[in-house]
Amino acid sequence: MKNVFVYIGSRNKNSRLFKYTEEIIEGIKKRGIKDLTIEVFSPLTVNLYPSTGCKSCFQQGICPNEELIDDKGKLIKEKMEKADIIILASPVYSHNVSSDMKILIDRLSYWAHLFKLSGKAGMVITTAESNGANFVSDYLEKILSYMGASVELKTNFINSELDLIDAYIEEATEVLERLCSSEYSVQPMKNQETTFQTLKLILKDYPKNHFEYKYWEENKFFTYESYEELLNEYAKN
Repeated sequence: MKNVFVYIGSRNKNSRLFKYTEEIIEGIKKRGIKDLTIEVFSPLTVNLYPSTGCKSCFQQGICPNEELIDDKGKLIKEKMEKADIIILASPVYSHNVSSDMKILIDRLSYWAHLFKLSGKAGMVITTAESNGANFVSDYLEKILSYMGASVELKTNFINSELDLIDAYIEEATEVLERLCSSEYSVQPMKNQETTFQTLKLILKDYPKNHFEYKYWEENKFFTYESYEELLNEYAKN
């Protein structure tokens, strides 16, 4: 069974972002892949309150917002942890992600210290009128990689390049099909080894009752000589 998590950071159901992302999803469904589950979320379907800046997630691993009845942060986290493939899709607003995508990232930011997405593949989708897409797709790639995911594709749909849209959709569909294959194995990205070693040195000096130290200790991260070794352990499980 392969589980795909998709978050579309747009409130416009009629947007190009929704259209192209849904075309990729429909394309992969037509490939007849067995045991494939795709779940799509957006601010239209799940509510996330902005980060309060209380740092509780970093220090205790708890977000007070998740105690609110209509906040779906806990659900989103559960779905992402269960997924094998993470797809983040955002429109480009002033050379940045949408406010809703930023809320999601802010709420998950402590995951960048925990490699929560290790062993998962990632894809990034953006839409822009004419420019700024590279800034946004590079940023989303960085976020996913710091959280542990290996980003396999960044697709930028530019309105001034309409003649390339079909080719980009086909490419994204083919990459997603490859990621769903039983033969696919996650490989570490270039920046992840440096990040892992840096965090390992820093967190070793944290108080032993700090959430991040306890997480690394409980998951035996301190015992791994490299991030690649950690990934190999994920692959076994």
